[in-house]
Amino acid sequence: MNIRKEKEKEFFVKHMDTFKKLGLADPFFIIKTAFFQKGKYGRQVQLFESEISKGEDIYMEFYDNINDDKGNLVDVVPFSEDRQLFKYKANPFYAEEYDIKEGSNFKGEPYTLYTVPLSELVAVLDDGAEITYALYEKRKEDAKKEESLPKLQKSLSLFPDFEEEFPRTDREPSLDEIYNAEIADAPLSEITIRDLAAIMLMKPVSARPWLNDIINKTKSEI
Repeated sequence: MNIRKEKEKEFFVKHMDTFKKLGLADPFFIIKTAFFQKGKYGRQVQLFESEISKGEDIYMEFYDNINDDKGNLVDVVPFSEDRQLFKYKANPFYAEEYDIKEGSNFKGEPYTLYTVPLSELVAVLDDGAEITYALYEKRKEDAKKEESLPKLQKSLSLFPDFEEEFPRTDREPSLDEIYNAEIADAPLSEITIRDLAAIMLMKPVSARPWLNDIINKTKSEI
């Protein structure tokens, strides 16, 4: 049994909804490995001449091989968790633009491979929209940075959401309440360096007890 071919069918099923949105009943879909090559920037993918010479757009997902201790292939798994679908747009000038590698398979049959930079592919989103490979990588990198942010920064940014934590009421405050720092919020113009340090460091060091209470409450919830 050809494990890769069997897995290719499973990978195809994953993207069927996207192909339906694209109106493609029989898309040219394959699975490939993406690799780094000395002297070239970024990952590359190799396409057989029989694939690239068809003049059709090629849809693909990347995979990794799982081998046993003896180096035998035992499984084929998705390359990335997001299971991104990519498209190589048909290029009639492929023979002039891409590096060529020639060889023969285990049966002695000759083949020709063309090395294509992943940067030339487009990422096909679940809704059928397309974005450049560069934008796909940027979004992926941004998502990693977002995940790596401390929980405090992701949930509160620099300041807590005072309106959510302490919603306003329709009642007009009295003059005593307006000038009572224990009850009323202080205008930004009255925020001291000490207050700002307390907010940024999340330390209850402010001279305003109500601000220290907010900080302590926030710290207890994260």
